[in-house]
Amino acid sequence: ISPEMLNGYPPEYAKYNLRKLRTEEITYLYDKYAKELFAYGITFSIDRDIILDAIQDVFLNLSEKEIKLNNPGKVKFYLFSSLKNRIVSILRKESHFLELTDSYEFELYADVKDFVVEEEEQRYYKGLLDSLLSSLTDKQREAIYLYFIQELSYEETAVIMNITVKSVRKLVYKALQKMQEKSSLLFFFLLIKIYHL
Repeated sequence: ISPEMLNGYPPEYAKYNLRKLRTEEITYLYDKYAKELFAYGITFSIDRDIILDAIQDVFLNLSEKEIKLNNPGKVKFYLFSSLKNRIVSILRKESHFLELTDSYEFELYADVKDFVVEEEEQRYYKGLLDSLLSSLTDKQREAIYLYFIQELSYEETAVIMNITVKSVRKLVYKALQKMQEKSSLLFFFLLIKIYHL
């Protein structure tokens, strides 16, 4: 991804031309997106230290590039895409696997503690949601995560996953179909609500 693809930032920075980001701008981006990036990284079922290193590398790289800032909607896409590319690069160097796009684990876990007060209900809903998610393939989970939970477009999801837009649409459709067969889509939308608490 070229630096020009990062063409988003808070409105007060919207009219800047191609240039290097200032420290306070990078700090703003880090504060805004680091938790979301970590949550995305952890879904790849890899060591937390690798994820933290990858996030650090993304922001260090950001400080060294000239970036065009004019569309706030693209920052998140750029950061998520950069993080996935960095994770793939780290894992290839460590020889964990050669081709992430062919086969990899992508795990989502439901945390219902903030949504349901009673402990018994928490176990019940967590079990239902985990069962629903485990019925999906890793790629279906990633597509669902990026499209519904991170609210990225089909096009952005396709770039991050290194597949076509048509493939993303098919993954999302098949995932929704599979969840509907297994249970009710109500539980899936409960999951989305949980992630947005």
